[in-house]
Amino acid sequence: MSLNNNNTKVIEALSLDERIEAKLSYQDKNHVDNANVEAVLTKPEGSYFVKDWFFGSNIVTLDGAIYYAKKSAGETPATNENFGAGRFELRDAADTPADTDTYTNVLTPITASRQVFTSGYPKTNDTGDADNTGDGVNVVSYATLWTTTSFSANTIQGGMIHDNASPVGATKLLTHFSITSFAKTTSDTLKIFCNHALAHP
Repeated sequence: MSLNNNNTKVIEALSLDERIEAKLSYQDKNHVDNANVEAVLTKPEGSYFVKDWFFGSNIVTLDGAIYYAKKSAGETPATNENFGAGRFELRDAADTPADTDTYTNVLTPITASRQVFTSGYPKTNDTGDADNTGDGVNVVSYATLWTTTSFSANTIQGGMIHDNASPVGATKLLTHFSITSFAKTTSDTLKIFCNHALAHP
C-alpha cells in the first residue's frame, strides 16, 4: 500500500509475485513468448484507490525493426520513423497485429488517447518505476501516463506506437499490440509500458 499525491491510500491489486504469475499466465493462455506490454490502471474504490495490472503482447513491425537497425548503426531514421519521440495511441476493438501494419491497418483507434511519451522515455533499465514489471538492462521501455481527464473508453484492447501528431493511413508503426480488455473511466488514471528486449543467449 502507498499514498498518492492527495495522501489517499493506494492498494495494489497484485503483489510483484502475483504480477509475474499473471504475466506468465497471459503468455501461456495466448501462446506468446513474452507479455511485454503492461497497463496499470488506478481507480477509486470508496476511500481508497486500487491499482491493477493488465498484460499484452506486441510485435515490432518491419518499420520498427528498420528504425532499430538504423539507430544502432548511428544513422538518422527516415521521415515518419522517429519513434524515439513517438506517441502511444490505443484502440477499442480486437485486432491481429501484423509485421507490415501501418496506421490504416489498426482497427478503431481511440484518437483521444494519442499522447506523447512520459518525460525521460524511452529508456533502458527502467528501475525508476516499480510498476514496470518488464524492465531490464537489455530492455528499452516506452511509457505514457493518461490522467483522469485524458480520455475514457469501455473496451481498450490494444494500441500502437507511432511518431505522428496527426497520423494518416501510411503512418509507420514502431509496434502494434493487443492487451487483455479493460475500461478506463474519467475517474481512472492509466499508465502503459511497452518493453522491447534485445535477445541474448
